Amino acid sequence: MTRLFLTIITLALLAGCQGQRPIDLDALAGKARGGDPRAAGELVRLLGVAENDLHDRAYRIVIEIGEPMVGPLRDQVDTGNPDQRERSIAALGTLKVVAAVPDIVEVLLDRSLSRRYVAAWALGEIGDPTAIPVLLEVLDDADEQVVRYATRSLIKFNRAAVAPLIDVLDSGRPQKAAAAVRALGDIGDRRALEPLLQQVDSPARHEVFLALGKLRDPRAETALVEGLADDDWQVRMNAAMALGPVGSGRSVEPLETTLEDDVMVVREWSARSLSMITGNTVRYRDASGTYVEPYNVYH
Repeated sequence: MTRLFLTIITLALLAGCQGQRPIDLDALAGKARGGDPRAAGELVRLLGVAENDLHDRAYRIVIEIGEPMVGPLRDQVDTGNPDQRERSIAALGTLKVVAAVPDIVEVLLDRSLSRRYVAAWALGEIGDPTAIPVLLEVLDDADEQVVRYATRSLIKFNRAAVAPLIDVLDSGRPQKAAAAVRALGDIGDRRALEPLLQQVDSPARHEVFLALGKLRDPRAETALVEGLADDDWQVRMNAAMALGPVGSGRSVEPLETTLEDDVMVVREWSARSLSMITGNTVRYRDASGTYVEPYNVYH
């Protein structure tokens, strides 16, 4: 009896689906471009429909239409449909809708929602500096994706984010400070040099040495040389890596010491940096004990 009931329900659903008229995306797009709010709303609704790849097809149309879609997109930022919410926020980010920043911030800060990283990404795309404090706040979020995309967005703000990022280095929140260090390194603004040098003994010191290398400032050489003797192999590796572009003759002897490090990747970066500083090819001992040339990662 149960099987018969399920069969009847399935047939009824199939019949209903077959009775539906196919969705004409081109017609909807034409009406939306002409200012039809119902057509625009329907396109935004389709952002949450995965069947027949409708969500991606509708997304491309929404982006192509642009401004007329902003209102309907903002109306769905807080929708309960995660797919629709994600694509609505992504579209607002791509279209750089500054007016949508407060709505997107609310999503980013609502830890009950899934896929909030899209909100962090969109804030970086829009580029409104009022979003910087919020992006800083989520740098120690429990969701690693949120932290990753918030960091990337702060990097997009470039110089505008440098001073606020420096301010959080001493926040007492290690994960937040580590993310700020990564962002400062990628931005590469030399205002970060002294604040980063003050963090060489912090819990995020391996990130600090990597960031110092990205700044490529010779004034960091002394700290980098000292990092070659650190107990943490990641710190030694990052210090060796950073010395290639900024090191001088006084880095040669310390790098020759780490050329015999117990960790192969430290030996490899020591050889690579020595080759850059001296202008001579320096080999290192690989995992098999053979002395080989490091491949060139600088272009």
